[in-house]
Amino acid sequence: MDPKLVEVMQLFARFKAAYLRSDLDVCSNFLSQLKALLTKFPSLPPLFQQTPNAVEELKLARDIYEHAVLLSVKTEDQDAFERDFCHLKPYYMDTCGIIPPSPVEYPIMGLNLLRLLVQNRIAEFHTELEPLPTKALENPCIKHAVELEQSLMEGAYNRVLSARQAVPHESYVYFMDLLAERVVR
Repeated sequence: MDPKLVEVMQLFARFKAAYLRSDLDVCSNFLSQLKALLTKFPSLPPLFQQTPNAVEELKLARDIYEHAVLLSVKTEDQDAFERDFCHLKPYYMDTCGIIPPSPVEYPIMGLNLLRLLVQNRIAEFHTELEPLPTKALENPCIKHAVELEQSLMEGAYNRVLSARQAVPHESYVYFMDLLAERVVR
């Protein structure tokens, strides 16, 4: 196996251990190193070059960026969330058929939709929904965000507030709290 790939895998294992311990400063440090190391892989977006380890590199990079997005929620850093989601999105949209779908793809996409609602970026919310297949729209994480947007547009703020109790993924709590604050104001 490629030594660069092994190095990234080992560092990512250390990142995940720190993530599980909620050692956020260590995670941020490892994440910076991981992002720098990922730039050495030509198989990643935007190049998508065919290499012997392309599939493994794509899956690993996607996993790293997914953890980066979730870390930004833990650190309550919306700017980092937006940056990391922008890095992650090509792995969801452009690698179909190259790597298998991620089990956290829809929860993270739903988180992004929720972030856009919190920031009152409704046009971007709808732009993000447009390319999604019908199957995605039926996913509870995506459906949750769509129903929240409908409730906001209808002025049914009680439904928005009660939706906090039924989040489809534990990472949604941060954005739901921000949305509730916005509604109460």
